[in-house]
Amino acid sequence: MLDTRDLLYALDLMGTASFAFSGALRSLQRRPDIVGMIILATATAIGGGIIRDSVLLNRPAATLRDMNYLLVVLGSVLVTALFPGGLLRRERVFLYFDGVGLGIFSAIGAAIAWKEGMNPVSVVFAACLTGAGGGVIRDVLLGQMPVVLYREVYVSAVAAGAVAMMIVRALGGGEQAGFLVAMSTTMILRLLALYYNWSLPRIMGPPQPPSEPPSPAPPPA
Repeated sequence: MLDTRDLLYALDLMGTASFAFSGALRSLQRRPDIVGMIILATATAIGGGIIRDSVLLNRPAATLRDMNYLLVVLGSVLVTALFPGGLLRRERVFLYFDGVGLGIFSAIGAAIAWKEGMNPVSVVFAACLTGAGGGVIRDVLLGQMPVVLYREVYVSAVAAGAVAMMIVRALGGGEQAGFLVAMSTTMILRLLALYYNWSLPRIMGPPQPPSEPPSPAPPPA
């Protein structure tokens, strides 16, 4: 069986590529230059990892020590810059990339937090920070409301994956089994929510006062 550390590393690179594509594709809406695309893709791809390593006191962050992460980001940007039309014709392609990255990154955060002996609430919190961090940075840089604040199934999918992992580990499952369950649960829920347009109920604010009717036009002289 593949060593757990090697598995996490390979999936971390895959999640980095997914989020890099997500950031690069979203940046096309603003017609950036190549430097702007690289900046947004990098922030999206490694933002979650830096937040994860900072919260879990793994310093310096792995994404800043290993050149392979930057190479993965640059490769994703290059593909996006060369074939923007083909990628953008698929309306939801960046959302699916985001869903894959969300599943991988959140599972890594949950697995590391569990290994560090954190309590269940902290495990879920670490998974949410890790999975959603890059997407929040991307949306803030673009001046948009972060998707985690929408009614979409996003953080709730991460929480479900983290809980599933803890159940597997509590029942005696191994580290790899717990990680794969967390990753697949989050990823499947997110992708199904995108496909079927699942959403959470919205909190309704107070009713807006009726607008005043327009004043009648004065009679003709």
